[in-house]
Amino acid sequence: LKPCRSSRRTRRTHRAPSARPAWKRPSLAAPLRFEGSVLINAGPRWAMTVQQVALLDFPWVLDYILATRFNGSLKQIRHAVCSIVLTLRTILAAAVELGILVSQDAGSIDGAISAKPFIDNMIFVITECLQNFPLCLDSEFFHSFLEPLPSHLKFLCGNFHPLTHMKFADSTKEKAFDSQTKAVTQALSELPSQCSNLELYMSSQEPVLKQIHLIKEHLRAPLWMLMHDFRSLHGEEKMLVADVREAVRFVTDLQARELQEASSWPDIMGETLLLLLPLWKLSALAVAKGQDAFMRMVAAPPLDANLSAQRLLQRLIEVLLSEKADFLDIALWFAAEPSSAALLSGSAAVDFLLPEAANDEEFTQFRKIGLVRVQQHVPSLQHHIVRLPKHLRAPIAARWRKVVEEVHLYLQLYLRVIEAFLEVQKEVRTFVHMHLFIEVTLGLPLMTWLSERGAADGNGKSSNGRPACGRTPAHRSMAVLSA
Repeated sequence: LKPCRSSRRTRRTHRAPSARPAWKRPSLAAPLRFEGSVLINAGPRWAMTVQQVALLDFPWVLDYILATRFNGSLKQIRHAVCSIVLTLRTILAAAVELGILVSQDAGSIDGAISAKPFIDNMIFVITECLQNFPLCLDSEFFHSFLEPLPSHLKFLCGNFHPLTHMKFADSTKEKAFDSQTKAVTQALSELPSQCSNLELYMSSQEPVLKQIHLIKEHLRAPLWMLMHDFRSLHGEEKMLVADVREAVRFVTDLQARELQEASSWPDIMGETLLLLLPLWKLSALAVAKGQDAFMRMVAAPPLDANLSAQRLLQRLIEVLLSEKADFLDIALWFAAEPSSAALLSGSAAVDFLLPEAANDEEFTQFRKIGLVRVQQHVPSLQHHIVRLPKHLRAPIAARWRKVVEEVHLYLQLYLRVIEAFLEVQKEVRTFVHMHLFIEVTLGLPLMTWLSERGAADGNGKSSNGRPACGRTPAHRSMAVLSA
């Protein structure tokens, strides 16, 4: 049958000569919400908005999507599970009340002390049964929940039976005790039939349950590997902070031994290096993404960087990523040319270099606070570096060169984690679209774990009013150095 050409406003239904109802074209006037996405009227086609989901929130979001998609088919199973849960909670509440009654008159009731462990056993096994309920039930959950229930039921009956023989001298407590034992008896008698109903409903919906389980399993493996990569990056960052701390200690001891003076500039040096980590990451991302493409983006609106600014930006990236990078020379470079760092850490450059839907808080904080702090430190560092005696400059430079080498190793792992995230992001988007008909984009989480402890405010003071870390105004990274 051809679709009728009726007006959308009147919604009239014409009938064919055979008196059969004509097929009506669905109206696209109103948006249709489907599992967290909005289908938009875009002429003859449906357009679906892309939902951005933080990586760490994705397991919960996936459960919500699956629940929205499949819970209608699992209505009987969900009701059966709710019945069992309510019955178990009834037993749990009664067991808690029994425990209170027994504890109150433990000295005056025969067998009260020996009865308390039975009540505790009942509370423990029910509490274990009621834990870790997913938003969307699958076959794995039912095997872990339903299969142990018969043995749990026997365990509950075995521990409950001795309680039925207890007697109280106080009639009021005896009446309360009988009321709770009757509630437990009634609940225990209902559990076998409820378990049978659940098993029956499960067998009828086994394909749906397996499909949900397979979707979770397929997405669990890449996400698990990605979380392992994040933990590895966290470990590398901790090792890097330890190397910076050792370098600060080495330079401080060397200066105290050779020059017989104590100075705060090694601490400032270490803090400056940690403050520059976001800039190092952006430099590595620029090289990995292609410097030609990055320079074209910088030269185009809204940045419109001229040739001189582009050359300085390229030179900054070379200085930071050079195989023979010397942190003393890097500090002097920032003293001579501070503008290229602002260009590299600008919001437009960060948006271009980071993956889609990434958390850019680290780079925003660097742009607002870290870069200003570096510019405050650079004149002091320049003053001490140019005054270093020749016999001290060489070992100090060598020590900091080793730290920069560790930074480069850290950046290699950082880029590998970014690459792995992009693969997982693409895989999740494709799989969810193909199986659940939803557009989901995973967001890259914050990829730094520098401690917030002891972070200073804008005046360089900690929460107790004293200078953070004792001798220098400190950013949050300084708290890590002094830990």
